Amino acid sequence: MPKKLRQKPKICYRSTTVYWLCSKNLTTSITSIMLLFRPLVGIRMNSLTVKGAYNSLVLPNPAYRKFSVTSYYLNKNLIDSRNHEKEVVSQHARQEIPAEIFEKKQVISRRIPGETPQENDLKSRFPASLHFEKEAVPTLLPRPGVPAPNKYPLARLYDALTKKTEPELIYEAEPHKLYFVFCYAFALLFMIYGLNAFHIGSGLAWDMYENNDLKLAETQKKIQLVMHLGIVTVLSAMPFLAGIAFLFVPSRLVRRIWYLPPVSSTGKMRPDGQAFVKFTTHPLLPNRPTPVYTFPLGELQKSITAKIYSGKGFYGTNDSSFFFFLKEKGKRIPFVVDRKGFFWGDGRVFDLLFSDDPIEKVENAKKIDDIYGDMIRERKHKEHELKKELGFGWRTKASAKLMKEDIQKLRQLVSNKNVPTVKNEEKEDTQINKKS
Repeated sequence: MPKKLRQKPKICYRSTTVYWLCSKNLTTSITSIMLLFRPLVGIRMNSLTVKGAYNSLVLPNPAYRKFSVTSYYLNKNLIDSRNHEKEVVSQHARQEIPAEIFEKKQVISRRIPGETPQENDLKSRFPASLHFEKEAVPTLLPRPGVPAPNKYPLARLYDALTKKTEPELIYEAEPHKLYFVFCYAFALLFMIYGLNAFHIGSGLAWDMYENNDLKLAETQKKIQLVMHLGIVTVLSAMPFLAGIAFLFVPSRLVRRIWYLPPVSSTGKMRPDGQAFVKFTTHPLLPNRPTPVYTFPLGELQKSITAKIYSGKGFYGTNDSSFFFFLKEKGKRIPFVVDRKGFFWGDGRVFDLLFSDDPIEKVENAKKIDDIYGDMIRERKHKEHELKKELGFGWRTKASAKLMKEDIQKLRQLVSNKNVPTVKNEEKEDTQINKKS
């Protein structure tokens, strides 16, 4: 029983009838009915508890009568609102986690492909420190719900991808900060080299024009000056344009690639069954919108001789080239895709998506290391046969043998040129004359 009650209720009952006395403006018919049937239900008097206090129809504090069977609330609207506030507070209290765990969760979410918004500011283009080796460490985790690499056949992976009904993220590159550093460094280097070459070359051309060591006439001097300046301009423009080209390279770096299934916005399959590929790159200037490109599947092609799947690394895409190219049909400038990043499935899926080869050919194709290994083994086998055939000094003997063969071929070519060729018509005339 609370200590502070403004008006203490009194309970009076005669046999089976109970009368409830409280403040004059308060009606408690439900409570009176329960007290009326108390002897029939078997509720003891000590199980009836009174909590709270009230003095009018507007209750500042919630009050209710608690029985062993149920509880009846007074001023229900106020109580419901306060209970809702308590639930919100309790849920918020349950959601509170330590700062260290929250920070770890944020770090993990930033490393999941597709979960972090990609910024285009100047800060996101350069490393925070000069320790560039930290930027070379992979940071992206495998995306949840994506098939494990090098575990399933290619046909099964491709079937799972084509059955998607929503856009699926299939690639995300690591941060391209080192690419920006090296591209801008080479751009600055080549542009300074071009300007310096033009400055030195133009100075020498003017010195030759003013000194006139060859004692040329005025018109000849001017012609010579124009020729020298033209040569200097062309030679210095080559490195300068190369520097400008390096500035454009980051705008061709692919950041994310999505596979867009042949499903319309209404959820129905497209009548032509055409799937698309969407990807994003870096803007040329910082703080600009992210460029987005969308192509029909098959419009972007890798090189015929290039292979994305190398069998190295987690996704089987690592190679000494560090990147591969995707070229749009009819265009010369390709897009650059970093080999270090998140790949849906593994590199075999990308060999299939960005080429016209069937699944069987891509599945049975050899890895890059296997191709190089076969070439090296074939070369060693030929060297072993030559060594066995020619003996000591087999390299010199083999080169001398090749030189003799080349000389004989040249002699045959020269002798064939000296022999007069007879036309077919002349041969036919001579044969007719002989018969006659």
